[in-house]
Amino acid sequence: MKKRLTIELYFKPEMYLPLPVCIEQIEQILNILHDHTHTSQDWYLCGSSKKKSSIYKLFDKEGVTQIGVEKLSKEYQKDSGNYFSEAIWDKETEEASLLYILSNESTEQQKRFKIQIKLNFDLLLSEMRVETIQNFIIALAKLFNDAYIMVNGRYTRELRVFPDRLSAGWMLYLPQPELTHKTVPESFNVINVTHQNKVTGSLVVTTPHFFDEENIDDIKKVNRVDIRLRDLGILPLYADM
Repeated sequence: MKKRLTIELYFKPEMYLPLPVCIEQIEQILNILHDHTHTSQDWYLCGSSKKKSSIYKLFDKEGVTQIGVEKLSKEYQKDSGNYFSEAIWDKETEEASLLYILSNESTEQQKRFKIQIKLNFDLLLSEMRVETIQNFIIALAKLFNDAYIMVNGRYTRELRVFPDRLSAGWMLYLPQPELTHKTVPESFNVINVTHQNKVTGSLVVTTPHFFDEENIDDIKKVNRVDIRLRDLGILPLYADM
């Protein structure tokens, strides 16, 4: 049986990133994904149909392709300086996709740039071992140590205790807070993530098994962790992401 794993990253760069930096970030994520899952290294531009999504190969094992540079450049220039998004998928396995969004929400009073990256991929339940997934998230956290990273946190809205906030879901990486299991005793585990010999954040792991959003016991577990994180003042609002 296969299950869907959804990983969302949120962070705020200090500027509207140039296209080569965006491409580099996507490449780095694809490399980490390939190292930890069975996805291929060939990624195609998503279209309005499966046929149209099988035409343009944007990335391969060498990195971005020539057609990839052309297509990404065209999309980047469409609304240059304000909004850039691109969706790609693993055509070979048909089991993985990535959405990258860079936006400029600056006002006259404040500079505000945002990046949201969403990964979806299907894995056999037997491959959903907590160690495998947490190592994957730690690798992402080391690359984007100022990002919030949420794993399967968008379960049924009616069952979420704080629908307007990120959720611990199966796992949640929080930048900066150096937490321990004593700080969040409702969790299964809390892992400090280090980068260049410095703790950059903490990965809160809710359950020792794949978080099943149809299991009411798993939902209750997540809700207790969310309440604890909210009480600590470190469970952010979606509006602030």
